[in-house]
Amino acid sequence: MNKDKNKKKHTKAFSEDIPKNTKKTIKRLMKRLKTQNKKLIIVGILVLLSSVFYAVIPLMVGLAINNLVYAISNFDKSVSVVSIVTKALSMPVLTLVIISMVNSFLSYIQQYIVSSVGENLTLSLRKDISKKINKLPLKYFDSHKKGDVMSRVTNDLEKVSLVMQVGFMQFISSCFTIILTIISMIILNLKLSLIIFIFIGISAIATNYVSSLSQRYYAYNFHAMGQLSGKIEEVYSGNRIIKIFNQQEDIIQEVTELNKKQFEANRKAQFVDFAIYPTIRLLSQLGFVATAIIGGIMTLNGHISLGAIQAFLQYVNQVSEPVTQASYVIMSLQSAIAGAERVFELLDEEEEIADIKINESLFNEHTISKGKVDFKNVKFGYTDEKTLIKNLNLEVKPNEIVAIVGPTGGGKTTLINLIMRFYELNGGYISIDGININEIPRNTLRRQIGMVLQDTWLFEGTIAENIAYGNRDATREEIIAAAKAACCDHFIRTLEHGYDTVISGETSNISQGQMQLLTIARAMLTNPTIMILDEATSSVDTRTEVEIQKALSRLMKDKTSFVIAHRLSTIQNADMILVVKDGDIVERGSHDNLIEQNGFYASLYYSQFEVAN
Repeated sequence: MNKDKNKKKHTKAFSEDIPKNTKKTIKRLMKRLKTQNKKLIIVGILVLLSSVFYAVIPLMVGLAINNLVYAISNFDKSVSVVSIVTKALSMPVLTLVIISMVNSFLSYIQQYIVSSVGENLTLSLRKDISKKINKLPLKYFDSHKKGDVMSRVTNDLEKVSLVMQVGFMQFISSCFTIILTIISMIILNLKLSLIIFIFIGISAIATNYVSSLSQRYYAYNFHAMGQLSGKIEEVYSGNRIIKIFNQQEDIIQEVTELNKKQFEANRKAQFVDFAIYPTIRLLSQLGFVATAIIGGIMTLNGHISLGAIQAFLQYVNQVSEPVTQASYVIMSLQSAIAGAERVFELLDEEEEIADIKINESLFNEHTISKGKVDFKNVKFGYTDEKTLIKNLNLEVKPNEIVAIVGPTGGGKTTLINLIMRFYELNGGYISIDGININEIPRNTLRRQIGMVLQDTWLFEGTIAENIAYGNRDATREEIIAAAKAACCDHFIRTLEHGYDTVISGETSNISQGQMQLLTIARAMLTNPTIMILDEATSSVDTRTEVEIQKALSRLMKDKTSFVIAHRLSTIQNADMILVVKDGDIVERGSHDNLIEQNGFYASLYYSQFEVAN
């Protein structure tokens, strides 16, 4: 039963990952290549010249044979054999040497230019992806695993680049060679050419069928690779939690299953990919044998010269190689198309709603310098199906401290995300100092809002660089002043390199509490009008919490502040406490007022008090 269920799930996933619009993807790739038309035209001319020279080779060999036959049939004993052979072969052989040298040089130039075209294509796609990722709304990252996104940016893009650099020139060269060779064959002998056309037609039909199958498998393979990358990223990020709960065996099993899934998808894609090569090779050899037999009979009957049949058979070999090569390149192109489609899917994702085109100079730090925040009939849901905040009205006066409490999933962090314009409202509006935040450029808005989160994210760099992350122009003195105000100057100076100590995002040379103090210093240096604190003390010990609370008090002074708190003892002095449940504010007021009401807040407070005791 489970096997059938898994099989159906596998089949469904496979069908969902079939390329949706191959023609559109190819057109988009071609459109991007238009910027490099000059290079492509040069490559086309060079490839055409190479193909012409390549087509001349059998004619020169045939000419050499005919010259030898003629010399032998008209042998003059008074002339030395060396002289006769030299006279018969000198022109064809010299021509072949020159052609080989010229072709080698042309091939080098072609490869150099095509590599440049492929790299430029990859570079332009990477630039667009980087811009796109910065413009995507948070809801995109809520619904997509990081591993899958990274797979599109790395694996899929690399496949497109590789095929464009290697396969593109091979395909163009093969097409030119096939056309010129067929023309040469027709000129030499039409009847023999018809035999080869039959085998070329069968090869084309086989290639078309296998390529459509190959494209499906490659699309599924890329999807499976994205899932595997996502799981590996998850395992790496949550390694400590996995060990705490002894889930190593289960995780290994999950990774093994995804690895097996990706292996099977890749195996099928590779099998179909490589199967075409021996198939086309077999058809070509059969065509060669048939032509050799019939051509031999025609030569014996005097319908074609020995040199001509030799040239024709060489053309048969020449056309079989590019047919095989073109078929193989077409197979490779399927992986590139499947990868390109996933890249374009990312580029086509809906972006954040663009800022209203207004004069940004009208919005500076003085525009929202008071910090009055109003929610008017706000409605919001992370999905269209479920509304989390139904009809929220709230007025926060300048310099007020507003604490937000409530059960997990009640909508506390959502309120903060909406103030920052991380998500767009479904109804109503939010204003700061009387200005609808939708009318304020996001950069200007977020410069005036400081955030200290539970997740103490730091990037790889020095402590000074991390503190100045929100204000790159800050002087050393300003950085140190912010660190002192955040109560972290002392521990920084105990480090060997002080403010020049290099840390990383997941550093282990400073504690969690010290990292939190650094994020507070970072927020202080931006000197925002509004402060947002999201569970800023939830992951530290009591002693460190005291230090952090001191720093936070300095940070919130003369600022409108929103504090999401788990420990209710830390928010008793807030001007207003909002109790949020299921997206609604069920209670609001000061700590003393809410305790007197003996409602939901009081029950939360007393439950924590009892646990503490």
